[in-house]
Amino acid sequence: MCPNEQSKRCVDVAIAVVVDKMSSYPSEASLGQEQSHPSQHDAARPARVLITKRKAAQVLGGYWELPGGKVEPNEAAPKAVIRELREEVGIEVQPIDQLEQAEHHYDHAHVRLIPFICRWIAGTPQALEVDQVRWVSPHDLTNYAFPEASLPVIQSLTRWLERNNETLGAANRPATDTPALP
Repeated sequence: MCPNEQSKRCVDVAIAVVVDKMSSYPSEASLGQEQSHPSQHDAARPARVLITKRKAAQVLGGYWELPGGKVEPNEAAPKAVIRELREEVGIEVQPIDQLEQAEHHYDHAHVRLIPFICRWIAGTPQALEVDQVRWVSPHDLTNYAFPEASLPVIQSLTRWLERNNETLGAANRPATDTPALP
């Protein structure tokens, strides 16, 4: 819930943590080219997370982030994350779990991040509305400059990965028993 501050804009932002356990990871140079289907996994390989770099002309330009964007009025956050990933990086995802929300006060706005663990369903990640797209190890996230608001989400992701280490490979496999989020 945004605080009662008339001077700041309050923004809900739905973000996706797309965890990949593919047998062949796309390199930075190969993004945008045809890749293996996201359901092909190698359990011995560590998980990777999709991150994007904001365009320099945007607010917080040049920072890396977990992809996502503003929740529109009357839009549910899980629907927003699906729409935003289609628009920003050209992939289809399905939210399968929700992480702890995080709030942060910037000079330009108060933001509430609503993060979802997402299954990568289809498409090839491309820099459509972002400067760069990259797959990185969760342990390497601290090597990238993220906006302050993202830091609690990264900590929440680390805890989620620790709790779900044995099932990470299933995060992107089609599952008929996974309940859809509202």
